[in-house]
Amino acid sequence: MNLLFFFITLAVACLGAFIAIKLKVPAGAMVGSMAAVIAFNLLTDKGFFYKDLKIVMQLVSGAMIGGKLGREDVKELKTIILPVIILLVMMVVLNLAFGSAIYLASDLDIATSLFATTPGGVSDMALISQELGANTAYVAILQVFRLLIIYSFCPPLFRMKMKKQTAENKTKEAAVQEKGEEISFIPVRFAGLILAAAAIGYLFYRLGVTAGAILGGMVGGAIFTLAAGKTVFPKQVRTGLQIVAGAFIGMNMTRESMANIGALIVPILIMIVGILAFVFLTSWLIHKLTGLDYATCMFSSTPGGLQEMALLAEDMGVNPLKVSVMQTCRLFFVISFFPTMIRLIHMLVGGS
Repeated sequence: MNLLFFFITLAVACLGAFIAIKLKVPAGAMVGSMAAVIAFNLLTDKGFFYKDLKIVMQLVSGAMIGGKLGREDVKELKTIILPVIILLVMMVVLNLAFGSAIYLASDLDIATSLFATTPGGVSDMALISQELGANTAYVAILQVFRLLIIYSFCPPLFRMKMKKQTAENKTKEAAVQEKGEEISFIPVRFAGLILAAAAIGYLFYRLGVTAGAILGGMVGGAIFTLAAGKTVFPKQVRTGLQIVAGAFIGMNMTRESMANIGALIVPILIMIVGILAFVFLTSWLIHKLTGLDYATCMFSSTPGGLQEMALLAEDMGVNPLKVSVMQTCRLFFVISFFPTMIRLIHMLVGGS
């Protein structure tokens, strides 16, 4: 029966994506599928998604990112050291600022408030927050809303801000193609890319590396690409990834989540302001201080999922390589540093 509802959920996601694409909604495949699955699940409570499928999605996404890596791109990665440092510092400052605002303006304890605004994964933050006695359910709900806000509001705002640069990027890509770089789709090369990404990605995953599937997929894809040349990803595969990712995100919004919204209105409003402030202030600062193009700064500064931000960057004509590397640094920093920071703050406040 689960298999039946899984295919029904995917069909609903495809319908939502189709409508959103036709309406020219920014990142329509992901946003449309997410909205459709949320509506379907809330109305029927019959939505279903195999969680293990996320690993496959991450492997393929990693392959897509790694498949874009050329020898000239490797040389450019050193240019993001300073942007990464700025990104991490701003994450700490703004997390403390808006987490404290939620704590002071609502009935949530300090640990719950800080974990709710920490830019990490929904499940990761919920599980880690439990160790400090935070309200895990509220942390999960607010983390889900953070992602919904990002994927619903950021794409159209980004499109307005980067319309000129997107056109310039496409012109540059066309110029590269005219110079004779290999851009045609070669099935055998594509299959090799997927196999290489799957092998390394699964290894990283089994070793317990944080975000191991997508990181290993990137490494495997990059190794293959550097040896065999850049590999074109079929548009249908990219769109399919976005649809499935949207369905996965949509399934996180349940009736239980909606039932608890009343107590979280103020924290949600503060979170909306916090996300927008973080994205645009941080991206502006990185752009001004380092000269990194504004589009890359925006996608790198957005605290969404590594896979989802890479897909959105790809969809909007931004090379996802730098975005994915900066997002990876963000993810490692959040998982390794934020829990310790929040634990110390929790102790100072006295657990009140």
